[in-house]
Order: sequence, then structure tokens, then C-alpha cells
Amino acid sequence: MDSPSGLVRTRIRQQSLTGKAMEPQNTQLVERARRQDSEAFALLVRSHERVAMSIAYGVLGDAAAACDVVQVAFFRAWKWLAELREPERFGSWLCGIVRNQAIDARRRRRISEPLAAEQPVASHDRWIHDPLEDVCRKEDHAKVAAAITHLDDVSRMAVVMRYYEDLSSSQIGRLLQISPQAVDMRLSRARKRLKSILSDESGQPALLIV
Repeated sequence: MDSPSGLVRTRIRQQSLTGKAMEPQNTQLVERARRQDSEAFALLVRSHERVAMSIAYGVLGDAAAACDVVQVAFFRAWKWLAELREPERFGSWLCGIVRNQAIDARRRRRISEPLAAEQPVASHDRWIHDPLEDVCRKEDHAKVAAAITHLDDVSRMAVVMRYYEDLSSSQIGRLLQISPQAVDMRLSRARKRLKSILSDESGQPALLIV
């Protein structure tokens, strides 16, 4: 039987996220994983890793650091599965673990060295190949990534999940444990904020998809 720690060290895969992360079959997978079924846990990893990456990236703004956080979060989820009282809520439970791990990682990094405001987004492997392609038409990706760091954590995560993962407001709401209406409000405010920041930097109106 494979070690779960080995399973979570896989690179973020290229398949797009579907509604599988929300399907009832995950309840059965969680129950199997609780019985030390590493194959079931690997399926959970595959169906949730992209969303987990979005959460971590939303907090950290750095793909490599986010990948490290996701690996740790999945390993801890494996160890803590017995504490999950509602298997059908695995997705939101996992996202909570990822978010806490990412916040801890950001805090540690700020202690050792200030978080760089501008990350060269396009330089990090396939996951960051065009993470903001659906958000920005003409602005340079690095500038948009820097602008997103000015958003609060929840809004950053919502922006990444909507415009990179193409999740609905209901899906984002379930994962972040807020209402779909709150998601829409945060996205609307985030778009206005990003437009304002990018317009101030360039002197030209920023063209963001609304």
C-alpha cells in the first residue's frame, strides 16, 4: 500500500476541475480513506488539489509556496480524517486546513523575509501558465498578481477560484463557508478594486472581465 505522503507530493495535475469535488461519492471515499485506503485518498487528492491550490495561492500569491502548503495540508488531512464528523463536508474541511496552513506559512515568511509585492507569475510551471487570463485582457500578468495582493484573503481566494478554476458562486461559497451572495459581493468589490489599482499604475482604464 502506497504511503499517503508520497501521493501528495505529486505535481499539480493539468486536468480542469469539475463538480467532482462536490459529488456525494466523496463520502464513500472519505470512509474508505479512514480505513487507511490510500487509493481512496489519492482519488480525494486528485479531485480537490486544484481547489486547494487556489486557496493556497490566494493567501500566498506564490505558486511554489502554495504547492508546498497543499502537500502539507493533504498529509495532515490524511492524519486528521478521523476528526471529520461529516464526510460530505470534506471539501470545505480541507479548504480550512489549506487556508490555515497558508496563513501560517505567510506569517513565517514575513518573519524571515518580507513578502515580495511583485511575483513573476508566469515563471512558475504550468499551474501559473496564465492564472489570470480570464480576469485580465491587456494588463501584464505580474502587475495583476501584484494588484491581487492588495485584496483580503477571502476575496483573493474567490477571485482565483472564479477566474482560474471557473467555479460557480455556490461552489466557492461552500468551500469558503460563505453564502453565494457574499461571494458575488466580494467578486464585484474585488473587480472594482483591481480596476482602480491597475488604472492608477498605468494611467489607463484597466480592462478586466466583469
